[in-house]
Amino acid sequence: MDGRTDGRMDGRCVTSARGAEDAGRDAVMKRRGDARWCARAVGGALNIALVGAVVTYVMWVLVGTVAWISHLGERARWLGARLPAKGYPSREAARSAAAFARRNVPLSLVFVIPHSVCLPSRMRRYFGSHGRLVYNFVSAVTLHAFLMAFTPLKTPVVMTMPFNERFHDALSIGCLAFATYAFVRTPASLGLLGVSSAIGLRGEKYANPAAGMDAITWMGVTTWRLGGAGAFVLFTGLSIIPAKLTLGDCITRCVAAIYLRQRSRSFRRWVEKIEDIHLFTWILRGVLLSFACYSALQGDGDVRAAGMILFGASALVAILRLAESERQPERSTHEKTVEMETSPSRLDQAPAACVEYDRDKRD
Repeated sequence: MDGRTDGRMDGRCVTSARGAEDAGRDAVMKRRGDARWCARAVGGALNIALVGAVVTYVMWVLVGTVAWISHLGERARWLGARLPAKGYPSREAARSAAAFARRNVPLSLVFVIPHSVCLPSRMRRYFGSHGRLVYNFVSAVTLHAFLMAFTPLKTPVVMTMPFNERFHDALSIGCLAFATYAFVRTPASLGLLGVSSAIGLRGEKYANPAAGMDAITWMGVTTWRLGGAGAFVLFTGLSIIPAKLTLGDCITRCVAAIYLRQRSRSFRRWVEKIEDIHLFTWILRGVLLSFACYSALQGDGDVRAAGMILFGASALVAILRLAESERQPERSTHEKTVEMETSPSRLDQAPAACVEYDRDKRD
């Protein structure tokens, strides 16, 4: 009797010990699971914070670059204090075109080389899903450095805008705000900036809009989508022209335009699709130049200044048109087929980004 009782008590003790051991193991597993969940949550939160900070900086530089091109910070001092590089070329001006080139040509390599070497596809090898985000960050940092160190050439003045100063300032600020809003509200901008891949956003609408798309072209595309051709013409044709356009501004814009046409496939295709509007913006600029020539001929009648304006404008148009014609190779049969099969509504929505939709090619 006592033996059987002892056996049952021993069994209960063993069962209790096993139960306690299992409970302890479950508690340990639960604590480990909770720790892993907390680590993932903290890591995810830190990732979102880091991505948010980087994208905010990239957007600040992007918007500031457009403002810098139009010298908006110089015209609206209260805004310049909040823009990169004060929102205009603020360093001491060069005394000649040779000094201007000597200081700025080597400086341009600070942006061009990293922008050309640190491609998104290459960055993905080292930074994985954050590759495009790193590419945009590097581009923004180098562009910011270029804007801050750029040496302007403020004479001679090629053209003075025939607008009231307050109207011109309001036009520039309004168009920039509208273009920024159009860019930010478009889900595909998250793909272009590298946010979608960095935080794991899925879906076609969050993908990079097209292979080789650059931020400046995409800002024009989104402006067109939201406001139509009128908004696009106001933004690119009028609002980004400084109140006083100097020879240095013309040289800088010419070099930047050639670089964009040579390097950005999406820009070239965008120009092809909106050829009529693109030509209209040139006509609009020609009208402004005519006003400038008329002003130059008033008073003492500076025929030489008017001649220089016309010669410079004609040379700029010829150079840019030549750059466009040189980079228009025949597209492959696959690309043409995909473009023909794209629905008309899709083409109307995004005339710059309707050739390639293969997700693997978008970076």
